[in-house]
Amino acid sequence: MRILRVINTMHPSYGGPCQGIRNSIPELTKNGVINEVVSLDDPNDDFIEKDNFIINALGKGKGPWSYNPGLIQWLLNNFERFDAVIVHGLWQYHGFAVYKALRKYKKKFASRVSPKIFVMPHGMLDPYFQKAEGRKIKALRNIIYWQIIEKRLINSANAILFTCEEEMNLAKLSFSGYHPNKEINIGYGIQNPPANDMRFKKAFMERCSGIKEQYFLFLSRLHEKRVWIY
Repeated sequence: MRILRVINTMHPSYGGPCQGIRNSIPELTKNGVINEVVSLDDPNDDFIEKDNFIINALGKGKGPWSYNPGLIQWLLNNFERFDAVIVHGLWQYHGFAVYKALRKYKKKFASRVSPKIFVMPHGMLDPYFQKAEGRKIKALRNIIYWQIIEKRLINSANAILFTCEEEMNLAKLSFSGYHPNKEINIGYGIQNPPANDMRFKKAFMERCSGIKEQYFLFLSRLHEKRVWIY
């Protein structure tokens, strides 16, 4: 089986979705699943060659939408190599490009078997983002974008993939007209931690000498949606 991952960026500084791809591909490879990525990154970025899978970096997208005029044609030229396409993340050009390219592909190559399309929102359908203070303009933008573009991608995909049941349930509450063909909670595992080594503790204590032996480890971004203080 061959899977194409379509994502805005694979730059490690963006964490989340791109790190999830890096975590899952090695395990899928063990089961004979071949993965390839297409992203809107600069092909000269130093991280492009560091992964043990192919990243087709098509160049930086323009503006906040990350528009890249070459993406649709690249997809049309390469769809036939893949059994499935997974769109990672919402609200940017790469998702629209997959929707548009697939329609063109089916029309132009009606006799070919089209790849199945899956969308992984990575929490971006959480109603928090439509209700949080300070996001009124962005929330309005999302409503407009949903009605014009994103709803079509979501409702035409073979399935929407979620990392947990809570995310799957919350996704139903954000927008009207949310009617996906199928919802699947696939989970989202992480890589095993490295073997314990006292050098890790020594290096940590040298870097954070002021905390002595007591510290709080928070494995996420510091953000009001993720942090509760009791």
